[in-house]
Amino acid sequence: MSEPMVRKPSYDEWLHWAQVVSDRLTTIVHVYNKPPFDDAFIPEHERQLKVALIVEILRHIHTLTDEHEEQASRKLAAEEHYAEHVITDLRKHIDNVLQHLPALAEDMQKLLKSTWFNDFSGKVAKALFLGPEGRETDGIGSGMAENGRLPEVLHALLEREDIGGARQTREIPDSGIQKLRRDDLQRLWGKRSSSFLRSAGRVD
Repeated sequence: MSEPMVRKPSYDEWLHWAQVVSDRLTTIVHVYNKPPFDDAFIPEHERQLKVALIVEILRHIHTLTDEHEEQASRKLAAEEHYAEHVITDLRKHIDNVLQHLPALAEDMQKLLKSTWFNDFSGKVAKALFLGPEGRETDGIGSGMAENGRLPEVLHALLEREDIGGARQTREIPDSGIQKLRRDDLQRLWGKRSSSFLRSAGRVD
C-alpha cells in the first residue's frame, strides 16, 4: 500500500507557526492593555478575562518551545520522542487559539478602529490583520479560517496533523521566514517579557 500523499507537519513547522502565533497574541495583549483610542473600549471584566486567557496560552507556548533547546544535546531518538510530545501540546494550544481568534479579531477591529481586510487604521492594525511586511499568512484577518490568512494556515496545519501519514522531514515551512532560533526566544521572552506576562492582566 502506498504512503498517503499528505504528511504530518514537521516539528520545525510547528515551532515556526508557534512563533507566529506568539507574536500576534503578544500584539493583541498590548492592544487590550493600551488601546490607541480613548473612545474605543470593551467592558473591563471582559478585557481582563481575555488578557488572562491569552497570557496563559503564551506561557504554555513559550515553555514548550523553550524547553526543547535543553534537549538539543541528547541522542536523536530521545529528541524525536520529545518533539512528538511538544507537537501534541502545541496542537492543543493552537486549536484553542483558533477557537478564540474570531472574537479576538472582532475586539481588535473595535479597539484599533480598523477593518481586518483593507484600509487599515495604522501600522499596528496592518501588521496584526494583514501580517508584518504584508505576509498574509501571518495576519489574523477576521480570525476565521474561511477568510484566509493565519487562521486558514493554522486550520490546515491541524488537519494535516490529524489526517497525515508519516511526519514531514525536519525543515522550515516554505514561507521565506527564518527558523525559530534561540536568540528569537531570548528576544521575545527575556526579562522584559517575563515582567510583561506577570503584569499583563493587571489594571494600572
